[in-house]
Amino acid sequence: MTDTRAVPRTLPTLQIRELRKDDRRPAAGLVARAMRDNPTTYAMFGDEPLDRLAGLMPIWTAFFHRPAPPQIGAFYKGCLVGAAAAVPPGGCIGAALDSDARRIALGAAPPLGDPARAEYLRAHYAIHDLAEPHWHVGPVGVEPRFQGRGIGEALMQALLDVMAGDPRPTWGETDTEANVRFYTALGWELTKTVEVVGIPLWYLRRDGRPADRTG
Repeated sequence: MTDTRAVPRTLPTLQIRELRKDDRRPAAGLVARAMRDNPTTYAMFGDEPLDRLAGLMPIWTAFFHRPAPPQIGAFYKGCLVGAAAAVPPGGCIGAALDSDARRIALGAAPPLGDPARAEYLRAHYAIHDLAEPHWHVGPVGVEPRFQGRGIGEALMQALLDVMAGDPRPTWGETDTEANVRFYTALGWELTKTVEVVGIPLWYLRRDGRPADRTG
């Protein structure tokens, strides 16, 4: 039986900290659950929710086992309820796929269920990546039952604190309009929208903030 009781909208008392080694797999599972119903997840893995969850799990497990910080968790009484990360300049998807991205993106989209379909979508992310050095934000995920309570905003603020004083911009993309509103409310500017396999992808930028030298 599904629990349909309303979740309070107040921000709970959270501990926000860097993920430890033993937090990484739980963080991958949390983000997979948070993104299970996103449009691009449907486009990669189809209508079966278990297939979507199983398809995302290895992607985010590999991501969170990268050594590059920041990787941040929101904990409530020791329980992980949200996770967020940003890739430092030089390490994001555009640099990783490099010249292969355009070749993959210019080809035909692999059919639904083909493992290459995820790589096809990643290639489109890569060719639209910001050319100048930047921080690449994402993922930002909150346990689905507790979304809408300010946990994602608290995680994002923790990421912004890490990048504070760095003049290089921050870049990110999303496949949901709700996330566009979330990012623009925190200072991002929508720069372009691109459609891939029938899904709009929104790309957002936030200019860096030079360090305050007046003190």
